[in-house]
Amino acid sequence: MTKNERSKIKNMLYVWGSYKYIISVEKSELEDIKIMYRNMTDIKSVCIDGMPKSNRIRRPVEEAFEKNVRLCEGRIEKLNRLIKSNMESKKKIDDIVDGFSYVEQYILRARYVKNISWDLMPVNLPFEMCKRHCQRWHNAALEKIYQELKKQGEFDL
Repeated sequence: MTKNERSKIKNMLYVWGSYKYIISVEKSELEDIKIMYRNMTDIKSVCIDGMPKSNRIRRPVEEAFEKNVRLCEGRIEKLNRLIKSNMESKKKIDDIVDGFSYVEQYILRARYVKNISWDLMPVNLPFEMCKRHCQRWHNAALEKIYQELKKQGEFDL
């Protein structure tokens, strides 16, 4: 497993661990942008499209509105893709981790869901294990995740 692949797996695990928070933030931002988009299209229809030619807003303002509407549309599309990608990533990791041993699951959940540092990991485990041994289990679990994702075609060149 290369450094980039390992980094990608860890990022997937961080998304998996903080999934509820990430999705709520993304959905909140998506709603804010949708509101802004609706407001801008309403303003554009009233101030630009609905006015007689003599009272119309100048062309640069009209172009700025159109540009901002397109930016909102692009941001909405990008956020929808990001939410979908995070949901798929969580599902993949859930499916893989569910097949792991109790120890591997516990260590991964402690590290990525509860955000427990390596120094505090031995104290928070319901079984006795040193920090270095926890890291070995973690590395073995990352390798298993890598192998499974590779089987699924996630790391094809």
